[in-house]
Amino acid sequence: MKPIRNPRLRAVSMILLICLGAVAQTGISDPASSLVVGTGQPPGSAFLGPFHMVVLHFPIGLFSFAALLELVAWFRPFEGLRRVLATSLGLGVLMAIVTAVLGLYRSSGGDYSPELLMLHRNTGFAMTVVAGLTLALHTAVLRSGNRWLWWYRGSLGTTLALLMAASHHGGSLTHGQGFLTQNAPQFIRNWMARWDSPQIQEIVSRAKADTNAVVVARLFEAKCLSCHGPEKQKGQFRVDQRESLLKGGESGVAAVVPGDPGKSGLFRMILLPVTHEEVMPPAGKQRLADADILAVFRWIQAGAP
Repeated sequence: MKPIRNPRLRAVSMILLICLGAVAQTGISDPASSLVVGTGQPPGSAFLGPFHMVVLHFPIGLFSFAALLELVAWFRPFEGLRRVLATSLGLGVLMAIVTAVLGLYRSSGGDYSPELLMLHRNTGFAMTVVAGLTLALHTAVLRSGNRWLWWYRGSLGTTLALLMAASHHGGSLTHGQGFLTQNAPQFIRNWMARWDSPQIQEIVSRAKADTNAVVVARLFEAKCLSCHGPEKQKGQFRVDQRESLLKGGESGVAAVVPGDPGKSGLFRMILLPVTHEEVMPPAGKQRLADADILAVFRWIQAGAP
């Protein structure tokens, strides 16, 4: 087998090998697998993990810019455009690898839905590998003319599709699956509600019998489900399951004691000062209005129907 002499192709080959090695090492088919046996979290994950949320914007911007340049190249090409494209694609692949590695650190420290985490991780790795292939094909276009042009464009389109899928799954992990439509017109939300989980549908149907319960159900959907719902369960607590509401999370304190707001951990936390570490919603998010707090009080007092 002849060695690869072109430095760009060598770099792309190394990128693909790194991606494939990362996939094999982490076992993307098992989102619960740990990078460090016996610890549950890789070293430095608490520090490095949050940077995933910052760095992920770079591959999104770079590949979007590359797609825009390719449209220009299709209709009104000019000298030097392909060189700019090569730079954008190369930086995009590099940042995609960094984002994927930081994503592994991030995923080890969050109480995320294993199924949704697996989708986000798999589409993210697939996008990185296909992006490396796109860069290799673009290098071939630079060397051989239009022979590989349509293969390259197809690969670039696939990269963008996988990028959108990975971004959507990542947004659902962080903000909840309804984050794109929570402020949409009512008819859109009604249409999207057909895909709600059975637990959320149960909350909504149960709430229709009581005005305060309707308000509380909407509060849970808007303020709580992104961190305490089907996709993510901070503190091992969910608001979309009545059993979890009554039992509470890892603290062992009952979140809701039907008929007694004073003993309900959930009601206590929404009354805490904004500087308190246990306040809900957490610091940085909008506090509940007085009318909403009163609705929660009356809902619990009425037995949390």
